[in-house]
This record gives sequence, structure tokens and C-alpha cells, in this order.
Amino acid sequence: MIQENKTAPTQAEIKETLWRRGLLSFKLDSTQKELYQLFYNSPHKIMTWLLSRRQGKTYTLCVLALEQCIKKPNSIVKFVSPTKVQVNNNVRPIIRQLLEDCPKDLKPEFRHKDYIFFFPNGSEIQLAGTDSGHAEKLRGGDSDLFFIDEAGSCSDLDNLVKSILLPTTLITKGKGVLASTPPKEADHEFLKFIEEAELRGSLIKKTVYDNPRITPEQLQELIDELGGLNTDAARRELLCEIIKDSKTSVIPEFDTNLEKEIVKDWPKPPFFDAYEGMDTGGKDLTVVLYGYYDFRAGKIIVEEETVINFQDKDVNIEYLVKEINKKEKQLWTNPISLEYKEPYIRVSDISYILTQEIYKQSLKLFPKEELISFQVAKKDDNDAMINNLRILLANQKIIIHPRCKTLIRHLKNVRWDNKKAKFARSADDGHYDAVDALKYLVRIISFNKNPYPSHYDYNLKDLFIKSPDKFINNNHQIEVFKNIFGIKNKRKY
Repeated sequence: MIQENKTAPTQAEIKETLWRRGLLSFKLDSTQKELYQLFYNSPHKIMTWLLSRRQGKTYTLCVLALEQCIKKPNSIVKFVSPTKVQVNNNVRPIIRQLLEDCPKDLKPEFRHKDYIFFFPNGSEIQLAGTDSGHAEKLRGGDSDLFFIDEAGSCSDLDNLVKSILLPTTLITKGKGVLASTPPKEADHEFLKFIEEAELRGSLIKKTVYDNPRITPEQLQELIDELGGLNTDAARRELLCEIIKDSKTSVIPEFDTNLEKEIVKDWPKPPFFDAYEGMDTGGKDLTVVLYGYYDFRAGKIIVEEETVINFQDKDVNIEYLVKEINKKEKQLWTNPISLEYKEPYIRVSDISYILTQEIYKQSLKLFPKEELISFQVAKKDDNDAMINNLRILLANQKIIIHPRCKTLIRHLKNVRWDNKKAKFARSADDGHYDAVDALKYLVRIISFNKNPYPSHYDYNLKDLFIKSPDKFINNNHQIEVFKNIFGIKNKRKY
């Protein structure tokens, strides 16, 4: 029997095979491969990549664009950078580098006039900058993918995404990525997309410490280049922190460092007074916060939240009352005695019709229980209430359980509208209503009220009782105790 000599394929042959199959992940390092996998595994139509310097985001986006065009004939990929100059200096060189080992019959041709890479199979990568309205040429037609590189520096970003790029994926059911470091401007539109992605769960955040390609020496070089790790530039470019502007941010104190300190679980004390704060909304969100005051620790603990929108189907006052009752019973029922501790005070913004209906519904649904009654919040000085909340947060007098996701997100992102008359609209179609609910809650805390009984922690070593023999033989003591307890009948001892 003649045995055939099979030689192992060469590296060049392996690469050619992968190119022809449109499998280009071999071009990526471990960090970039993670982004690559996250892109393909994500169920979301739009993803936001918040990445530090040197993560290879542009390189990864170029690989994804080429892979799409090779795999599927007649694909359209729209690729946007802040300026046309950045397209020439950043994107085109990376694509040319990636194409160096591409088989000639697959290799696209770049037409400078159109700023398009044309592939032999009919696919295209269309390039544009957002400066001077260049991105308008991407309007119309269909696209399978769109990528916005350095989105934090792109102009007119909201219009670019929602009016130009997103409509082109309607028929193809295509996907898009916004990739960038945080923007320098505190009011840049990219911040809204970051918040929306955080709400949807489509935000991918990678700091410089998540990049195994950077050596300690290179990291120190980057830190020195940006003036030290505590500078705004380093926090933004390396740690992906959103630097708040005190002119637009309502709670500038709630930054990444403070969040790490106060967002945590807290051991519930044996005695406490419970409180509730509610901010109601018709078109906006209605948020109820459940908390208590830890008297001995001197801290306000926010341990749960209810967030509803009356615009949603089957959401009404009855639903809200049931949710409030359920949360109160879960949080404030003693697991041993099964005794329920009613909130000391419930407070809500001025919405007499709603609070009255809540009371009536609780009477109807739970007639044998404590009724759900809210006091009206004082709104005499909103600035003072906000300042009080900021001071309590800054001094770490408020602890927030990690499950209060809406409250945490609202504190992180709340900002004033253009006129500074009220809070701006949030990504969840509210007005950062959880901040208002917290503002009302902390104002009603009775800081001087001690919930502990007077005898609690009484040391029995300090209690002196004479021995029974001496007690029995002491007629004087017997008479004293008989007088105290009103004993009139005679008894022999």
C-alpha cells in the first residue's frame, strides 16, 4: 500500500485560507480578541465601547469591517471618524496594513474621490469624517455595519447616529459600535450614548489596567505624559472616568471614587427607623426609595428602590401599591418574630391625587394592615435640599445598596437642563427622578431619634443582688419590698 506524503500547510497558506473564509481574528491580540468576541456575542443593535488609550479599538473596528466585507458579498460598512484628516492618518493606514497579506483577488481598491474601499465581490467600506458635514454623504441606502471611531470627538453625534446611520440598518438588521475615550466636553452628546448603553447593558468599559499589552514602564510613561494619574487628562484617557463639570452636573461629588466607597451592602442594625421617599411622575418615572437610619453609625442606608412608568402597559396605582407593600414586607419584617416594622415616615412630592389614591388602594387591598400614607415633601428651597444631599454624599453619610441601580445611575449622570431650571431628561425617559426621591428622603430623617431601648446593651456585671439567704433573713428589706409591691397579706419567711 502506497502511503501519501502529507505536508503541513505553510503559515502563508493558513493565512490565505482564513482570508478566503473571512476569519480575520488571527490579526488580533488577546485584548482585541475580547472586543471582537463581545461584538459578535452582543444581542444589542448599538454597542458603546468606552476604552482607554492603546486598547486597539480602531484596529479592531477595521478588522471587523474587513471581515464583514469578505464574508458577505455586497456588504456595506460605514466607518466614521471625527475628521477627514483622522480618516487619512488613522483609519486608512490600518486598513492598508491589514491588507498586506490579503489574496490579490480579494483585495479592495481605494478610490480617493469617493473615499470608499471597493471589494471585488461588491462589498464596500465607506469612510467619512464628521467635520464640515462630510458624514452627510453616508446618508441613505442600506448598511450591514456602522462604526464611529473616537465618538467622543465627533460633532453632531446624535444626528449622525439617529438620522444618518441607524436608518440604514433597518432592513439589514445591522449593528453599530460607538468607540471612544470619554469626551473632554462635559456636555458632549457622547455622554448621552454612554448613559443609554449603561441602561441597556451594552456598555463595554476597559481601562488601561485591563490592557495586558502595556508594560509597567509604558504605563508610567503614559501617566507622566498626562501629568500624573490624578489629572483630569489621565483619569479620562487612562481610567475612562467621565470628568464632571460643576456648572452642568447636579451632584459633581458622586464620582468613581465616591461610588466605590458608598455603594455597598450594609449590615442591618437590630434597631432602626425606616423611611421612604417617593418622586411621582405621569409622563416621567415614579421612583420610591426604601431606607433606614443607622443611629449608632450615623448613616442613612438606602437598601431598595421601586421604579415604574405609568405609561407602560398594566402599570397603575394598584400595581404601585402592591410593589410598595411587597418591598416593605421584604425589608422590614423580622425573620424570627415575623413582626413587621412600619416606616416611621413616608414622604412624596406634591401630588395629592396620587397619594390619596395610594391610600385608598392600600385600604382596599390590605384592610387589616397598616395603610400606606405619604406625607407631602417640603419644597421651600430646592437649592438648599440639593446642597444638603451633596454634603451628605461627600461625607459618606449615605450608603446605597448595589441593587439600587437606577439611583446609582441617576446620581452619576444627573445634570441641569440648558436653563438650569430643572434636571435634564435622562436616558430612561425620566428627569433623574431617583435623585429627587433621595432628596426628599434625607430631609425627613430624624437624626436625634434613638430607636434603641434604654436598657439595650445594659451590662449585667453592674447589677448587684444580695444572696438569697441574706435577703430572706433581713426583715427590713422584706418590709421595703412589701411596701413597693403593695403586699398586705402576711407571709412567713
